Order: sequence, then C-alpha cells, then structure tokens
Amino acid sequence: MSTTTAEWLQDVSGWIGNGREVLREYWFEYLLFVPTLVFLLALVWGPFVRGVWMSFHDWPLFGESTWVGLDNYAYLFGWDALYTSIRATIIFSLQTVLQLVVGLGAALALTRISSFRDFINGIYLIGFTMPPVVTGTMWYFLLHPQFGPIQQYLTDLGLLGSPVFWRSSGDIGIWVITLVSAWTFWPFVFLVLFASLTNIPDEHYETARVYGASRIQQFIRITLPQLKSAILVAISIRIVWNLVKVSQPLQMTGGGPGYETSILAILLYRFTKEQRELGLSFSVGVVLFVITLVFTVLFIREFERATGEGGETA
Repeated sequence: MSTTTAEWLQDVSGWIGNGREVLREYWFEYLLFVPTLVFLLALVWGPFVRGVWMSFHDWPLFGESTWVGLDNYAYLFGWDALYTSIRATIIFSLQTVLQLVVGLGAALALTRISSFRDFINGIYLIGFTMPPVVTGTMWYFLLHPQFGPIQQYLTDLGLLGSPVFWRSSGDIGIWVITLVSAWTFWPFVFLVLFASLTNIPDEHYETARVYGASRIQQFIRITLPQLKSAILVAISIRIVWNLVKVSQPLQMTGGGPGYETSILAILLYRFTKEQRELGLSFSVGVVLFVITLVFTVLFIREFERATGEGGETA
C-alpha cells in the first residue's frame, strides 16, 4: 500500500471517529432534525428526483409512459417558443431588483419616522396581504385600455395619444406583469430588511456622525454591511418565488400573445393543462430549476464580492 493511500485511509478513519464522537455527544439534537429531514426527502427532494426521471419519458396524463431519453429536451431546445419564454422569464425576474430598491428605500424611510410608524407600516403591507389573484384582478381593471381609470386619466392629460392595448403586445405586456408583480411582493423584502435595520445599534451612527461621516458614508460603511445577510436571504427567496409565479401573469395575459408573456412557469402549466404531457412539463421544470439556480448563485457571488470590496475599502 502506498504512503498516499495509507494517509488517505487514516484521514477517513479520523473523520469517521470524529463523526461518531459528535453523534454520540449531540444525538438528541440530530434526533430532533430527523422529522425535518424526512419531510424534505418525502415532500421536496423525492418529487423533484421523480420529476427529473419523468422528464426523460413520454409521460401522458393518462396512459403508459415511454422512455425517450433526451428527446424532450431536444424538442424544447429546438423550439423557438422556448427562447421566447426564457426571454420573458429573464425580464420577469428583474422585478427582484425593483423589490430590493423599493423595499430597502421604504425600510430606510420608516426607520427615520417616529410618528404613525405602525400606520405607515400597515399601508406598506396592504398589497402583500391580499391574494395575488385579487391584486391581479385589481390591476387588470385599473390598466384596462377601454374602461380602466389609469389609461383614461393619462389620455385626458395628453400623456397618452390613445389607449395602449398591452394584452396584445408582448413587449409591453411582459413589463406590465413584471411591474404588477413587483408592486405586489416588494413588502416581503421590506419586512426582512426593516427587521434587520431595527437591530443596528444607534451608537454606530452616533460615532460615525462624531467623526463627520455623511449619510451616504454611514449607509455604505454601517448600514449595508449590517444588512448583508438579510439582503442575501430576502433576494434569494424572492428570486426563487418570482421565477415560479403563475397566478398573476396567467390571469392578466394568459401567457399571450402567443408565448410572448409565457414565462417558464406558465409554459410548464400549459404543457400540463393543455397538452397533458407531464414529461415535457417536467423538462421545462428542470430548465427553470437550472435558470433559478444560476440566478441565485450569480447574485450571491456578486453580492459577496461587492460587499467584500466595500468592507476592505472602508
């Protein structure tokens, strides 16, 4: 036996021994984790793995399934509508940036308000407390080109020459559903960031003001580093949730015209409900999972790099 192999086996033996000691010392804590682990395996990872397996099959809603290998993926990536849907998904995901900007601005503003804070907080949360179907219906009415008050008001002011029929224009429709979804769900980011802001000690800001730091410098060197973990959590969750939203886009545009506003989540829905083809549906789901993972990893990496550089500069 070579020296390298012997050292490797010794390291493995040491890891196993350490693992046994940790398990023996903290067995009760690990026992409490078992129900959560079973839940994740049974209701999250189990169906996910099965969905990946189904994506390699011709799997009708009713009838026998047939192994087709990569045919579903070959069909999808040879289909122009997939790239239209991916483009719509990328645009729709930009609402996460809007939610961060609005949520952070609202949280910072509320921390500087001493009067009527609870009342203002309640106003912020109105849209978030309503079901998405309700807010989608509300905005569908408000933005309707014929009887919606917003377009009528803008037309009367001369800001619009004629009503915009955004449901029949994919380029406009995708931005409409993006802005509506951003308006609906930005309070989630606000809640997470405001809770973190209230935990920053006032002494940090008082010391910074003593040394002549401006508000921008205080934000960059005190507030932003303290909010780093909260921003990561809020945006990571919102990226995932935003990319799988179906109710509002489906309600407001139906995914049309054509596939112009069919984000991948709607494309998955259409394959399931209209074509009743689960294999293709799960193939779209795998593509959506990969895109979501890439978005999340890139955001975390870039945010870590940016805040790291900011901390070193500070």
